[in-house]
Amino acid sequence: MLEMALQFPEIDPVALSLGTLPIGDGLRLDLRWYALAYIAGLFLGWRWMVWLIRRDRLWAPGKPALSVPMADDFLFWATLGVILGGRLGYVFFYKPEILWTNPAEVLQIWQGGMSFHGGLIGVAVAAFFFAFRIQRGIKPRTHVDEDQFAALAKKHAKAERPSEGGPFVRFAGIGWLPRKEAEGLRVKTKTQSVDLLRLGDLAAAAAPIGLFFGRIANFINGELWGRHTDAPWAITFPEGGYSQAAKAWIWLGHELPRHPSQLYEAALEGIALFVIINLATLKFDSLRRPGLNVGLFLVFYGLFRALMETVREPDAHMPEALRGIVTMGMLLSIPMILIGAWLIRRALKQPKLAAA
Repeated sequence: MLEMALQFPEIDPVALSLGTLPIGDGLRLDLRWYALAYIAGLFLGWRWMVWLIRRDRLWAPGKPALSVPMADDFLFWATLGVILGGRLGYVFFYKPEILWTNPAEVLQIWQGGMSFHGGLIGVAVAAFFFAFRIQRGIKPRTHVDEDQFAALAKKHAKAERPSEGGPFVRFAGIGWLPRKEAEGLRVKTKTQSVDLLRLGDLAAAAAPIGLFFGRIANFINGELWGRHTDAPWAITFPEGGYSQAAKAWIWLGHELPRHPSQLYEAALEGIALFVIINLATLKFDSLRRPGLNVGLFLVFYGLFRALMETVREPDAHMPEALRGIVTMGMLLSIPMILIGAWLIRRALKQPKLAAA
């Protein structure tokens, strides 16, 4: 069976070596594929959020959940939430013994070990803190979103200056508007408050991008593989892991073909989830039903994750009585599905916000 399986590609987990620092025996500076996955996911997710913010027809009442400058600020908090939440979630959910055996390892993220559910909680906390700072005026971002202003102004602008009803103001590339109307539109495209559900809906539309890249990085790292299978697409993984000293993958000699569950998850949690949420966003006006995108994300991620847990290698950290019956991923997905279903029901019961 081993000969018939596909071979793991044995890609070096280090994408780029930046050399060493003259500290002790020499501290290596390596840029890993896993780090690049986080960078790509956060950057592309941020750009997708900005693109959605600039689509005026998607939003109500008349302005998006965030301005573009506020989205730029949120990127910092989201990054902090993903990294700290992901690491702390991994420790609490999967290896709590670290807390009393080697507490210094808790923040050693370069050693590996991140939890999606922890990252989700971390981003939720970061979003709450971000909104709180703005609403309390600690750092209000009241910049005018020029793209948003232009989209609204073009609906009412005149190509030629009207002869009556002045005074008028001319905007390049837009046309002539009554001064009071222009001032009102500029106020309308500012915001000093953030609705957490609407912010969550925007973030939910972008989150699958990061999930996709994260699962691809899991595959490159040869981690989180699936259970044994004789499926024709099965892959044999080097179960000894990667030796940084030897610059080689370690084969123990007893490896059997496994499900490439990382690639399954990239397809479901990344591509399929992105399509579902953004189809709702772009075709069915889900951003005009606060909480709907968040609910869709929680329900479908929870279902996909629970499904994938049936082909992933079972957790080694579960109690003996539960091992083989349920996994930690399944247990953590249950509240996600329940909360998501409640949010969807709540959003659909509320009247749809008027179009912008």
